[in-house]
Amino acid sequence: GTYRPYDLGEEMGVWVNNSDGVTPAVGKAWPPGDSVFPDYTNPRTVEWWTQLCLEFKDVLDYDGIWIDMNEPSNFLTGQYPGCADNDINNPPFIPSISGRSLAQKTLCPDSKTYLGEHYNTHSLFGWSQTEPTFHVAQQATGKRAFVLSRSTFVGSGKHAAHWLGDNFSQWKDMHQSIIGILEFNLFGIPLIGADICGFNYNTTYELCLRWMQLGSFYPFSRNHN
Repeated sequence: GTYRPYDLGEEMGVWVNNSDGVTPAVGKAWPPGDSVFPDYTNPRTVEWWTQLCLEFKDVLDYDGIWIDMNEPSNFLTGQYPGCADNDINNPPFIPSISGRSLAQKTLCPDSKTYLGEHYNTHSLFGWSQTEPTFHVAQQATGKRAFVLSRSTFVGSGKHAAHWLGDNFSQWKDMHQSIIGILEFNLFGIPLIGADICGFNYNTTYELCLRWMQLGSFYPFSRNHN
């Protein structure tokens, strides 16, 4: 191997596995290419992540950590070679979601994590990453930690800030950001904001001006156009 995070992860057995519970689930993510997915519900993964974050501090003297794509996000519908046709991957009821598949842009629901099937732990993926990230950032910097996470769960605000995901440079997205910020405060995540001026598409002078004015009242205020 040539990539230490992967080599160490293989050695420690930290990945989300296929339904057999043995072979790592392989999908695609940034940078374009095959990717495996750390299982942060596994105590060994927390050790792996802590070690790597401490090592990275010697490479880049960071003050905080931004964790992204941690839904987990996958550019495929499920991992290779696809999801089996069973009641876990295709339950009787599927909500109105993109692709009408629980595996759309993520892993197959019957993938195995330390705590059980991905079907039951999917929404906890980002949450289970934020706590160890918060603690190692505090350990590495010796300061009050700052962690920003795209994927969160109820109560994640104890360890991380959150932004409302990849929005669009549209007036309706600026309006909806107000609703989203209020809702996430109900979920126990007070340090919350939206990508000011919009993330996707080109913004306009008027839209960006008004959004910067609104964004000055966001708890987490960041232009990310």
